Amino acid sequence: MKGKILGSRYQVLEYIAEGGFGRTYLAADTQLPDRDLCVVKQLAPGFNAPKLLAVARRLFKTEAATLHRLGHHPQIPELLAYFEEAEKFYLVQQYIKGTTLDTELNSAQIWSIPKVGKFLRDCLKLLQYIHEQGVIHRDIKPANLIRRHSDRQIVLVDFGTVKKILQEQTSLPQLTVAVGTQGYMPIEQAQGKPRSTSDIYALGIIGIQALTGVKPLDLEDDDRGEIVWSHLVNTNHELIQILAKMTRCCHRERYQSAQSVLEALDNCVDTVVTLPQSAIATTLTTSRGINHGSTLANFKPNLDLNALPGVRSVAIVRSNPAKAKSKFEQGKFWKIAITMIILAGGVYISLQAAIFEPKRTQPESTQN
Repeated sequence: MKGKILGSRYQVLEYIAEGGFGRTYLAADTQLPDRDLCVVKQLAPGFNAPKLLAVARRLFKTEAATLHRLGHHPQIPELLAYFEEAEKFYLVQQYIKGTTLDTELNSAQIWSIPKVGKFLRDCLKLLQYIHEQGVIHRDIKPANLIRRHSDRQIVLVDFGTVKKILQEQTSLPQLTVAVGTQGYMPIEQAQGKPRSTSDIYALGIIGIQALTGVKPLDLEDDDRGEIVWSHLVNTNHELIQILAKMTRCCHRERYQSAQSVLEALDNCVDTVVTLPQSAIATTLTTSRGINHGSTLANFKPNLDLNALPGVRSVAIVRSNPAKAKSKFEQGKFWKIAITMIILAGGVYISLQAAIFEPKRTQPESTQN
């Protein structure tokens, strides 16, 4: 396959991976001056029946149109082309230079609560976008999340298993298969009935893996099928409760949308804002707080590996701005009250002294 030109344009450079639906190759676009790199995914149906092939062709075109629409997002590879050749279907997508998240997840480097919170936020906003388009990914896992080298953003790849949530179900059960990866796939997805909450489940499992350093298949479950893992984390942070709800065995007991998870995170997870050094220098000069009443005492060194390379920065951390504001207002109230009491006391004492002080008389003169 190496060196072969597909679609009269894309020259295969090397083999990347193989899945249940076909193979993936790194290729060069021979019709561009710089021979830009791209990813070619070959989808090979496992049947030859003309009727089934016609249905597969229709679904392939529908899926390609969906991918094209989804690709207009900075964290999703753009669909460059799709075509059929020798009864095989091909998708050509933008090449993302980076490293997959599974290289960052290991037992030797447990993620902090703020880092997991930031990761969840980034991915949940992405899930919210694709779910609003009527699409579920069905294979959220570390290998399909790439940390892009250019800006350190998370990019969701491998939409070859994406299916549009169609209002009408096909009458061909052979085309409804369980797609996903063991450990990250909930029970309803294993039964071939994926939902948008299935993606939320998979993302929650990745969060648990990041916090514990334990791979999903190594986690135990109880008699109800719920994953047992909170004892592996040395904190009672509310994030644990959120992750537990994201990964409930029954899909009805999970968060029903990515937005609802984001709202829960807003109420508990520290917000980390990374600023360039120039902005920090300006702040230090003016001696003003940044971001919802934060003060210079809030500054802490940013040890997050996700910070932009080459940019020295700090993190402004606030646990709960509403509570912080309340405490500030209470402190200000008591200062004013004490000051007023002191002033009132001083006025009172002055008045008392003026009333009760005996009048002075002039001494009588004596004559000699």
